[in-house]
Amino acid sequence: MPVEDPFSDNMIVELASRIASPLMGELHLIHVARRNHENSHAISQTLLKVAKSSALNDVKISVHVENGEDVVAEIQSRTRELSCNMIFMAWRAEINSISVLASDNISLTKDLNLDTLIFKERNLQKVKRILVPTGGGPHSILGIQIAHDLAQNWGAEIEILRIARDLKGDPNNPIHKRYCEQLLEDTRVQLELLNISAPISIKSAEHVVPAVITYSKNFDLIVMGASNDWRQEEYLSGSIPDKIASSVDCSALMARSASTTETSLSKVFWEQTIRLDLRPKDKWDAIEQMIDVLIEEEQFPFEKRDMVLAAAINREHQGSTALGHQTAIPHAPITNLPGIIGCLGICQDGLDFQNPTGEEIHFIFLLLTPRQNYRSYIPLLAQIANLVRNAEFRSALLASQTPAEVTHLLKSS
Repeated sequence: MPVEDPFSDNMIVELASRIASPLMGELHLIHVARRNHENSHAISQTLLKVAKSSALNDVKISVHVENGEDVVAEIQSRTRELSCNMIFMAWRAEINSISVLASDNISLTKDLNLDTLIFKERNLQKVKRILVPTGGGPHSILGIQIAHDLAQNWGAEIEILRIARDLKGDPNNPIHKRYCEQLLEDTRVQLELLNISAPISIKSAEHVVPAVITYSKNFDLIVMGASNDWRQEEYLSGSIPDKIASSVDCSALMARSASTTETSLSKVFWEQTIRLDLRPKDKWDAIEQMIDVLIEEEQFPFEKRDMVLAAAINREHQGSTALGHQTAIPHAPITNLPGIIGCLGICQDGLDFQNPTGEEIHFIFLLLTPRQNYRSYIPLLAQIANLVRNAEFRSALLASQTPAEVTHLLKSS
């Protein structure tokens, strides 16, 4: 977190600390002293006091004071050296094209491919209600996760908002009604993949920005993902989040996820980690059998078995990972795992996965995912969710007689 004013950023540091808390992460405060007469020692002591007063028990805060005239270069260098995966910045100027393009923040985030949070503070006090407008894209996913983590930390309520644009002004139009139903279902699936429970509101409106501004009147904080069409040189200016953040009465937090190369399913589920005739006693036995498959195929060492099994079972106890469409996606977050590991099990006879609908499960996609990047697996989950909605794909998957036929399906679908 770049700190521009060490003497007045207590509240911003506390917010950053709350965001780092769910992952038991490290928070690095970085200040660049541009002028020779700045007392680096005094600034360090001030930042240490800020860190001590703002830190949560499970967050380690470190202070870094650099000397140099090029603030952007100094912060970029230190950020890379510390291997940070997120950058959090306060935005004190007006949010408009002139102030945005003149800001050091643009140069700072342009070359660092990190998750980026930009906070516009408007007298943030006790937060009781958080609104999350979402468009369903990758930046929105980051916004939803951040908002949920903050709500858990504060004990606040969270509400997800999607605007269904109605250019004809006829909310009773059957096509528009179907569109609203699709938005609700897509958002519900996204929340299930994130293991988040929150109310979802679908509102019809001709224009997104005024609808969100009006709806936000009774909220203390608004958290939103960046527009997918943010240009590299204009991360804020002219986008829908820009216009909303400029006009709402409450504080606003904007999230932009790092760009990633989407992992294909066939690279995670390959022939050796596919089982076509899994016959477990129950879902707990299924998870255990599939973890043993990964050990058998040397995807991770036997010495890690109990830890991995405990992580998967603990996640399942938080809520069934049954997705619908005869599919479950149990997953286990593993500390320091370098990538995603998967096993696909097909239960020909069906399995009770203790999901609310009671639907039998035929397809189990087990995923081991890096704990340090808790969103890295969401695009993969979305790929699975999109595929299994197709009844023809499910029929072909169930009829597959060899693992090679399964991987061909995954590659060609």
